[in-house]
Amino acid sequence: MTATSEKGIVLHQGVRLKYGVYLDGETSEGYINIGKNVYIGTGCCLHGHKGLEIGDYSLLAQNITITPYSHKFDDPEKLIRDQGGYSKKLTIGKDCYIGKNVCILYCADIGEGSIVGAGSVVVKPVPAFSVVVGNPAKVIRKRGVVKSEKLQGG
Repeated sequence: MTATSEKGIVLHQGVRLKYGVYLDGETSEGYINIGKNVYIGTGCCLHGHKGLEIGDYSLLAQNITITPYSHKFDDPEKLIRDQGGYSKKLTIGKDCYIGKNVCILYCADIGEGSIVGAGSVVVKPVPAFSVVVGNPAKVIRKRGVVKSEKLQGG
């Protein structure tokens, strides 16, 4: 764990971090705030450039990367590393499940109660109670919504 801002890294009651979890809040504005009873699986790498907040009761499977930063690269005369980037606080809502090997990138907030399928790459916000999969991740359904053909035995 690394943190240099005043907010640092906060783990609330009941947080479980498995082997090899890396938490990085190492910028002047960076922080990570992990809610109550959150589970973070083996090998996860979480960055909080301008803030990462994970809601209570969320579950993160293994080998998840969260990086709320996007490099600028428009000027071919400059090195990419010298062009800076974009960053903002990223939020994962309460009671979310993030599957194995997921990558969540800049500005891709995850709404409360949402599911992100294994191997997905999330590049834009996910509405609350959505199920998203793929690269780039797309909403395939809402939680709690049953298709009418299933109700009719079809």
